[in-house]
Amino acid sequence: MDAFISAIADFARLPIAGIVAELDGTITAVNEAGARLLGRPAAQLLGRKGWDFAPGAEHIWDPVIKSARVADHHGEITIATPQGPRQIHYVVTLRTHESRTVALIFAVQIAASDDEDRTQRLESLGMVAGGIAHDFNNQLVSVLAEASSAREDASLAPAVQDSLRRIEAAAQRMALLTRQLLAYAGRGRFVTEVIDPDGLLHEMQEQLQRSVREDAELIINAPVTRLALEADRNLLREVIMNIVANASEALPPTGGKIRISTGQLPRDGGHSWWTLEILDEGLGMDARTVARIFDPFFTTKTDRHGLGLSAVHGIVRRFGGEIAVDSKPGIGTAFQVRLPVVSGAQEPARATPSAPAASQRATSLRGMTILVADDEPSVRSTIRRLLERRGANVIIASDGNEAARKLRDGTAYNLVLLDVMMPKLTGYQLLPIAREAQPTARVMLMSGYTDAVRGAGGETEPDLFLEKPFTAKQMDEAVDSLLLR
Repeated sequence: MDAFISAIADFARLPIAGIVAELDGTITAVNEAGARLLGRPAAQLLGRKGWDFAPGAEHIWDPVIKSARVADHHGEITIATPQGPRQIHYVVTLRTHESRTVALIFAVQIAASDDEDRTQRLESLGMVAGGIAHDFNNQLVSVLAEASSAREDASLAPAVQDSLRRIEAAAQRMALLTRQLLAYAGRGRFVTEVIDPDGLLHEMQEQLQRSVREDAELIINAPVTRLALEADRNLLREVIMNIVANASEALPPTGGKIRISTGQLPRDGGHSWWTLEILDEGLGMDARTVARIFDPFFTTKTDRHGLGLSAVHGIVRRFGGEIAVDSKPGIGTAFQVRLPVVSGAQEPARATPSAPAASQRATSLRGMTILVADDEPSVRSTIRRLLERRGANVIIASDGNEAARKLRDGTAYNLVLLDVMMPKLTGYQLLPIAREAQPTARVMLMSGYTDAVRGAGGETEPDLFLEKPFTAKQMDEAVDSLLLR
């Protein structure tokens, strides 16, 4: 190989990154510019596979080599460096010396302005998604809550009940689409807590069994390790559910097995990863499909929107984790999620609230006064009706200033329901006012979208956060958990 390198004029002094690799991807030589681009000394690169520094490249390497046998192959890829990810443009050309063929890779970093362009586009998508989510979820509150409330009427004909059930299911699917778009764009409510991921997986076992096809065999191997992650419980559930649903759909018509396993792997600095691996015996994917699998709106199915796995990627990224995919046509696919373990932490004990008896639930709000503040008239009307049907006295405010006045007008409230995104004063800005003016009242925040992050507790946090849209049952349970415990 030294003879080959010497045959390449001024390889070491080339002003652009130059790498020589065997056809199996092993790096055998790298020049100074290449070492700088990869952010590591040359000694750390030699003998390693190229995809150790370019996650996902293992899936495109063989097609690239095949293409380079015909003509020089050009492409773009993201590489991982100690200084952070870098987007590069590369050219692969094959050269033969003394009957030996190797791959010559020349690369340049894509201008920072291009990276900034991508970041700005993602931020713009997040802003648009946030606005859509706020307005869309407000409208879905009325659809979902009213339909689920109407189904409580036992006198309705079965056909009417069935129609209401379909309306409710459609609204739930629309709400899921909004959450997935927000997750991909890195927006939406994101509240972390210390959780035991293996315990969460065990809690989900029955739900996961119901979510897969009848001809699928689901095998879960998750030892009780008591590892702790800092993550959003509901979003981690969404990651698991989306990947399992994808695995179920990928199975052939004859069915097959889906295996879920968890474990622990070391990572830099003496820390460790919690790993989640989901394998299926499905039809598998080619390298080109794998390379695009996390792109928003990319799907191989005509009846899908292509946001599920994009949302998974966005959530894992926000948790500080990594996700990898290995797939072979005709054999199956393996997803591996790696999330950072919080050393020395344990999940706090979680109390299981007992549901109130049916007779208590029917009359429990009589004599109670509740303030509802929301800038959307349809939402105010729906929540008012849900609470008044249980006997509550409901006071309405249409913006933050009106809510502040009513909090201070001398009325004693048992419960204060505040929308987060309101004109004049937001729900979070009203929180300290509510704590001061109504010290005995419980405070619930509601939102279908908010950039607000988890506070430090106390006056900066509500007693409960209710995500829009919600069903009548979810509203009842939220109110009961605050007023009847």
